[in-house]
Amino acid sequence: MRILHPKWFLLAAVLGTAPLWAADRTGALLTDYGDVKTTKEDKALKKEQDEILKMLNAGNKYHVSHMVHGKDPRVMVVSCADSHVTPESVFHANPGDLFVNRAFGTVVDKVILASLEYGATNLHCCVLVVMGHTDCTAVKGAMDEYANPRTEDQWSSLNQKALYEQIEPSVAEMEDVQKKLEAQTGKPLEGTGFIEAVVKANVLNTMHQIRQKSPILWGLEKTDKLRIVGCVYHKDSGKVEWIKE
Repeated sequence: MRILHPKWFLLAAVLGTAPLWAADRTGALLTDYGDVKTTKEDKALKKEQDEILKMLNAGNKYHVSHMVHGKDPRVMVVSCADSHVTPESVFHANPGDLFVNRAFGTVVDKVILASLEYGATNLHCCVLVVMGHTDCTAVKGAMDEYANPRTEDQWSSLNQKALYEQIEPSVAEMEDVQKKLEAQTGKPLEGTGFIEAVVKANVLNTMHQIRQKSPILWGLEKTDKLRIVGCVYHKDSGKVEWIKE
């Protein structure tokens, strides 16, 4: 008589209990693999997802028939992930003109810095543009957090917390400027004026972070092989405002 290996008993036990602990995507327990209830909202969302994929597929077919092979880029751009602020559109660039790195809030981390170093050393890009934009949701979120900080257990996302922490020094800097301006003129920065001031400060802070955290990029800039510049894109007018350091 053939004796079964113990691992097969373990596998049978796991499979036998699977319906009891298997969870659907919302975390709810399922008692039957086929017992999945869908709401009208679920069906509407699935329909929207299907339509989006059809749109993307149609767009790719158009791209294939009109594809232009670009040259190697000479410009790198760090910009926000805002869907209305695409560097290629802002600068009316052709494929291959820009080496773009985007992150919500125009911030940099080790991954983006590594990408920029590749662009500078392997692609030989000679200009790096750090571009913020007006009405930035990430900046406004960091401003709200600075004014009313949450406790550790109130955060639903530690990643979002880390993002705001990178922007908050720019908020604190502008708060100090605002106090000095109010003391001198009696008129503090308010509303969109204050938000735009923080956006500019955040661009300058990101430029500082690039130089401080990447000796490679800082070394290239010091030897004039790379020029690092900052700007703000105005969403209402479409114009780019270059920032003087």
